[in-house]
Amino acid sequence: MKSEARKGVIYNYINLLLINAIGVILTPFIIRHLGPSQYGLYTLAGAIVPYIALFDLGMGKTITRYVAHYRANNDNVNEARFLTTTLHIYALIVAILLLCGAFFYLNIEHIWGEHFTASELKDVQLMVLVTIATQAIIIPGSAFTAICNGIGYFAFPRGIQPIKYAIRAACVIGLLIYGAKAFALIALEAILNIVVVIATSVYVKRHIGRREIFSSQRLDTRPILHYTKWIALYAATCAFQWNAGNIIAGMTSNTTTVGIVGTGILLGCMYGYFAETINRMTLPHASRFIKTNPSGNELTQEMIRVGRLVAIPQICILAGFIIFGQAFVTLWAGETYAPAYYIALVMMSAWTLQLSQEYGTSLLEARGSVRTISVINFIAIFLGVVVTYFVAQHNGADSIIYTLAGGTILATIANNIYYRSTLQLNIPRYLWQVYARLLLTAGCLVIIYKIIEQYCITAPSWWWIAIGAATFLLLYASSIYLLVLTPNERQMLKRNAHRQ
Repeated sequence: MKSEARKGVIYNYINLLLINAIGVILTPFIIRHLGPSQYGLYTLAGAIVPYIALFDLGMGKTITRYVAHYRANNDNVNEARFLTTTLHIYALIVAILLLCGAFFYLNIEHIWGEHFTASELKDVQLMVLVTIATQAIIIPGSAFTAICNGIGYFAFPRGIQPIKYAIRAACVIGLLIYGAKAFALIALEAILNIVVVIATSVYVKRHIGRREIFSSQRLDTRPILHYTKWIALYAATCAFQWNAGNIIAGMTSNTTTVGIVGTGILLGCMYGYFAETINRMTLPHASRFIKTNPSGNELTQEMIRVGRLVAIPQICILAGFIIFGQAFVTLWAGETYAPAYYIALVMMSAWTLQLSQEYGTSLLEARGSVRTISVINFIAIFLGVVVTYFVAQHNGADSIIYTLAGGTILATIANNIYYRSTLQLNIPRYLWQVYARLLLTAGCLVIIYKIIEQYCITAPSWWWIAIGAATFLLLYASSIYLLVLTPNERQMLKRNAHRQ
């Protein structure tokens, strides 16, 4: 199992690298070949997926949690009954999804018809239709990945993803060279995701056995649904947090604006992926740590340790984007998409603290106290989305990101209050030890590079970005090692380097 976990971690980082590298390389290629209108439609169709995925209702995490529990207790009988029960729940979910999807499809003209041409409306209807049909397969199919996670077979579901990304990149390039439009890219994504579901199901059946997975009997669904509803609410919050920007842009502006907003949110989401790679692996550790009944002081120290692991690379990315981001977006996507820089920058800035504190949510999940934090986040983010819709109608798409960021900041403040009251965390101490020297160091580097840019750089260029970013990374790493890392962290870094 340790080998599986190690491979899973490696594949996580490979996936992270591929997602960001392929996104950076392919996005300008897609923008230039599709054009503003088709790219806006493509972005809009992609923004719908997280909302359709909410029909999962948290079943994926629930399956992982219950399967891990039954495996730990060698309870194969109830595990099989549980998985059989989830099949019936998924059948109901798919039926509801298709009904809601049909209603949404029939009302697309009323939602986006005012700002789209007849041709654009037809294209987006086709893309939505394919997306809904695909999710009706992917959502129940995700149970196989959840089973792998619960058993501890981490390698295969993560190892298959780099292959998918590589195939997708090659196919996208080929399709666009031959003049394909946004619908072809959506169809390609659908096909690849379905193939991954089929491959994972075959893997599960071969390595676990059909008879061990399913039973002729079911469990009571009420405890399962009670657990899933809070996971589902948290997932809904994540979907609303930023993807609402694309949807609202489509309701209040044209397809070109949707593309600009979508590009900014894409860059912001890439920023979030780095933190999520670390945060995704903290729940098992949090579960073990919380069983020791730690004091508030011990919990605070552990939050600081994990928070620094997340914050140090995050602040590096944020500072680098402040320095080079505007030039990068202009050269990368074109002058039309220059406003995407400010959208991404606001999103990154508002999200930074919340990303570094996700370990607190893992601790609450380990305690079984995720209900309140889910409700807090949902209310704050939902209010931000509602305000965003009304503000965008009067102030245009430029205002979208500011109100969405306001919802995220409100959620972060509320989370910290709840962490303090429930986990007895010392929040001022956390903020000081994680961010004080880190922000001071990064801020000085930003000022130095901004002065150089102001007086030495006449126009944006790839040479400035390449050389500047390389020297910035070197200076940042050196400064962090000398000025920010504690003696214990330096020793740990040296030990890990020697092991390699």
